[in-house]
Amino acid sequence: MKPRYQLLNNDELRKIHETSLKIMREVGIVFSYEPAREILKKHGCKVEGHTVFFPSELVEERLKTVPASFTLHGRNEAKTVEINTEETCYAGPYGSPYVLDMDNGRRYGTLNDFINLVKLTQSLDNIDITSHISCEPNDVDASVRHNVMTFNNLKYSDKPLMGSVLGYDAAKQSIEMAAIAHGGLDVLKEKTIIASIPCTLTPLSYDDKMAGAIIAYAETNQAQLVNSLSISGATTPATFAGTVALQNAEVLAGIVLAQCVNAGCPIVYSASGSNAEMSTGALAIGSPEDAIFSLINGQLAKFYNIPVRISGTLSDSKMYDTQAAFESAITGIMAQLAGGNFILHAAGIIETYNCTSFEKLIVDNELLGYFKHIGRGVEVNDETLAFDVIKEVGPQGEFLSNMHTFANFRKTFYTPFITNRQNAEQWKADGQIPLEKAANAKWKQMLEDYVEPSLPADVEADLKKYVESH
Repeated sequence: MKPRYQLLNNDELRKIHETSLKIMREVGIVFSYEPAREILKKHGCKVEGHTVFFPSELVEERLKTVPASFTLHGRNEAKTVEINTEETCYAGPYGSPYVLDMDNGRRYGTLNDFINLVKLTQSLDNIDITSHISCEPNDVDASVRHNVMTFNNLKYSDKPLMGSVLGYDAAKQSIEMAAIAHGGLDVLKEKTIIASIPCTLTPLSYDDKMAGAIIAYAETNQAQLVNSLSISGATTPATFAGTVALQNAEVLAGIVLAQCVNAGCPIVYSASGSNAEMSTGALAIGSPEDAIFSLINGQLAKFYNIPVRISGTLSDSKMYDTQAAFESAITGIMAQLAGGNFILHAAGIIETYNCTSFEKLIVDNELLGYFKHIGRGVEVNDETLAFDVIKEVGPQGEFLSNMHTFANFRKTFYTPFITNRQNAEQWKADGQIPLEKAANAKWKQMLEDYVEPSLPADVEADLKKYVESH
């Protein structure tokens, strides 16, 4: 088991859990979507109007049916990932309406921006999963945007992908498109090929779209990151324990709904709480509070033995600058130390989820490389202890030219992707290029070098036909 940063003890986790059950039992969760209410009523919940009250026994029972692990298949099986309670995988930026780069500044995202981000996340080795919305392609009609994004995710990436949560029908369309790319609808009986992130309407409610998406993904045994984005001091209490208890009640309600639809369907416990900046009331995500909520939510998910999604390298900065760098490092490493298994927004996010930065995407990929390298742990055996080598070299010797160094340094040391380790004279001779300019040049070069993954012509034609018919 990998070491984790523990903020709470088991008694404190139990108190949060019991308070969440009490909220679900006595305060209730609003579901505006009638099919969701009917499913929950059928399984023993009391329903008054749109409010559903959950028996604690039902919650405890359904939590036991959530699998502790599942496989999320990529179109390229070599890029398939295992989602479990120990390992960590990373997904790219998600949901930003704006993009930013050093050449064109901040602007609404377009389909061209979206495709470029998909190409980059496909090419970045440390990003494991293609998110559904690398940025909003605002020049595509909203009624078909979800299918256009799914098509381009499948065309330009062969990594595992995420799908729409904009209601039951939109969710089914993403699932069906993924199935076309994987060989047909029958594959859904055997494989998890797409993930989603339905989100609560905090406090204590689900709208029609998100509840419908939960049902659609559960029916087809596809993965979902049942999520709550709480804003402590605004949509939840201005205390850590109170926010987590409320947020946990929301997440558990969505999990119970999914498990009532299909016991054993794959779930990732997803929570992304942070605080309100009280001078404005706006959400803050680069704050230490965000990191603390990540640590608590990581512990809660381990308490339930469910894989956990945590947000990654986050920043409230409006540009790629020093603030973006240190906030991203703190929030990213805390997501790792919290035991995050599915890190969404793992790279590229600035401006409180509102903007995806091309340069930051590149530099954050380096951070993910650091996290993965650190997360490998340390191997201790006769070879790595190197006593014979130490004895051979002896006092005042050197190891640089020793064959043991040549045999081990590549697998032991991390090789930088974008950071500069030249000495000052070398750096000056090469033009004294700051990191953000190096990142700007890097993403442009990566797009030039991009190689589109193979997608059979008949499959691409079927996908295009599907988009046109919906």
